[in-house]
Amino acid sequence: MAAATERITIYGMVQGVGFRPFVARLAEEMGIGGIVRNRGGIVTAEVTAEQAVLDRFVERLEGECPFGGRIDRIAREKLPTRQDRAFFIVESEAAAGEPPLIPPDLPTCPRCARELHDKRNRRYRYPFISCVACGPRYSILRALPYDRCSITMDVFPMCEDCRREYTAKQDVRRHAQTIACHSCGPVLELDTRAEHLAGDAALQRAIALLKSGKILAVKDIGGYHLACDPNREDANRRLRRLKGREKKPFAVLFPDVETVRRYCRLSDAEEGLLTATARPIVLLKKRPGMDFAPACCSGSLEIGAMLPCNPLQILLAEACGPLVMTSANRSGAPMLTADGPVLAWLRESDLLDGVLSHGREILTPLDDSVVRIVEGEPQFFRRARGYVPEPISLKQEAAAPFFAAGGDLKACFGLVSGGRAYLSQHFGDLEELDAFRVYRDAEERMEGLFQIRPRFGVCDGHPGYFSGKYTRQRYARCSAVQHHHAHVASVMAEYGLTGPVLGVAFDGTGWGTDGTVWGGEFLLCTGPDMVRVGHIASVPLLGGDEGARNADTILAAYLLHAGLPGAGQGFRTVEAALRLGVNTVRSSSMGRLFDGAAALLDVCHYNSYEGECAILLEQVAAQADTAYPLSFPVREEDGCLVGDSAALLRSMVEGLEKGASAGALALGFHYAVAELTLEVCRRQRAASGVEQVALSGGTFQNRILLERTAALLREDGFTVYYNRQVPPGDGGLALGQAWATILAQQKDKETD
Repeated sequence: MAAATERITIYGMVQGVGFRPFVARLAEEMGIGGIVRNRGGIVTAEVTAEQAVLDRFVERLEGECPFGGRIDRIAREKLPTRQDRAFFIVESEAAAGEPPLIPPDLPTCPRCARELHDKRNRRYRYPFISCVACGPRYSILRALPYDRCSITMDVFPMCEDCRREYTAKQDVRRHAQTIACHSCGPVLELDTRAEHLAGDAALQRAIALLKSGKILAVKDIGGYHLACDPNREDANRRLRRLKGREKKPFAVLFPDVETVRRYCRLSDAEEGLLTATARPIVLLKKRPGMDFAPACCSGSLEIGAMLPCNPLQILLAEACGPLVMTSANRSGAPMLTADGPVLAWLRESDLLDGVLSHGREILTPLDDSVVRIVEGEPQFFRRARGYVPEPISLKQEAAAPFFAAGGDLKACFGLVSGGRAYLSQHFGDLEELDAFRVYRDAEERMEGLFQIRPRFGVCDGHPGYFSGKYTRQRYARCSAVQHHHAHVASVMAEYGLTGPVLGVAFDGTGWGTDGTVWGGEFLLCTGPDMVRVGHIASVPLLGGDEGARNADTILAAYLLHAGLPGAGQGFRTVEAALRLGVNTVRSSSMGRLFDGAAALLDVCHYNSYEGECAILLEQVAAQADTAYPLSFPVREEDGCLVGDSAALLRSMVEGLEKGASAGALALGFHYAVAELTLEVCRRQRAASGVEQVALSGGTFQNRILLERTAALLREDGFTVYYNRQVPPGDGGLALGQAWATILAQQKDKETD
């Protein structure tokens, strides 16, 4: 049979996953001649063989995609027949077209893990071992195509042995851009106030320090972590002082799944998430009697568990056992990535005992992703390392590329092009100057990497948001999407919904279209349009950050609004401010209602970190055997359905007077909110016929509330959707802004 020549173009996750060596290996096995190269974010192969062989070659490409890769589509084009016999990997070249897919940082693969422990292997105990299937990717990438000269490994010239492996046809490190070894790659270094060590001596000393109760800053793939022994109360207390983090539980790195299982209950879905290529922090229920030092988990019923994602973490966890592994930053500030500031921290603070670093530069700071399994599927709390920068696929395409700014808390922006939303990592609070700087720099960096040039911007409607001010300054054309509309639209985006959808958006705060603070909202969303059809009662609360943190003053405001006796006891100034309207805001926030309930039940009186009162209220509810029945009635007011929070508070006070336990009342509170949601949805279905409900907003990170609400709605015939690919909190706003904007573009096109 005569030979044929084709150009085969592969689209998908084909950069940084060893795709060219994979193509070359298949071609050589099958006796195919030709070349393969990177072209921007795609791979092209020009191949010559009999037609049947080429057809089988394409089948194998699709069926044997390498670890970390993904093929979205393959295009084939006939070329004039050539007589190629050998097969070569050739130099990369730039290419125009759709933005590329860039792989997230990949965990150490099983083969490299075996070599790490093999005394006969020349990379034995090398903390930076990697191959075509694993190692840092996005965090060290300067530009595409993904080549050695385009990543921060370019400062480490390969030794002869590595060069030989890099070019050997059957080697697992053939064209592995992060290839390195003890002789030529990054070197581990340990600095304390008394010594400087390098190589294995640094590793051994670091292990000894951690075992003795010291705190180390450890440079990982996406930035520095702070590590210590989770069983040592003194170390964890010092770590809290070092970070300025009073109570929020620390995440724990475990050496393996078996150790996780000793401390936590672990379902098949949770185990699958722990061991997935993203290696996120997974929130797991503790086993009875199994815990770490009180200062580590702060009495939480859950442990944020993670498995090692790189060789250094493997070596540390195997030697030390479980380790606290929390981002190296002061609370609210971005994760540190550069060596200088961390070494300065060592010099300035006697709480930090050492810095374990290396010379490989980190270009993109990436916190650990945080995920929980709900109803058998993942729910994000934070989408970062392991998932970013893989885009979210959209069911409709943008008419032109644009920038979606997200919000100011749990900040995350998006670049939207075609049918994809490329979401950034988590940045924290943009009120922090350093966080805003990282946010701004990351946009410019992502635009360059993906070659996306936004034509306009879209942001939150809050007039004071830093993200909004930045977007309006940067883009001559800028539109706004109301905060809670964006929450609902983020769910719609994930499922390709265009409406009508009844959106339930519960969170702490968001700027409403009437100038008040919203947060307990029912929105009817059709295409890009939103109508507020319900909310919980709007109540005067103290304004400012302190007003949102102090649950006692929030409770005083709710009790005063409910007309309950003794509302202002101990808070005369608060009562006066509320009566006179001094520094107050009107708020329909579900988050603040949770705060007030937590204070009323003596569960928590102050949010030392975001959502603390609500988290602890859920924890108390989770331990209750029964729920005390509470009333949360709905009334109609000015064309809206309004949840009567005053009646709910009165029924809680009555429950306390009758001797009901805090646990029963806390669970009853959760159930009452779910029943309120069902009642409003029922009335809206009767009025509009809508049967699709989208649940979003940070309050739906509460497992009891989410599962109870979803179950009640489904039992009543509703189809329920909630966030799976992005967090329900503000980390999902950019996706919602993107979808609302695309639907608006579609509507404009249809009405032209």
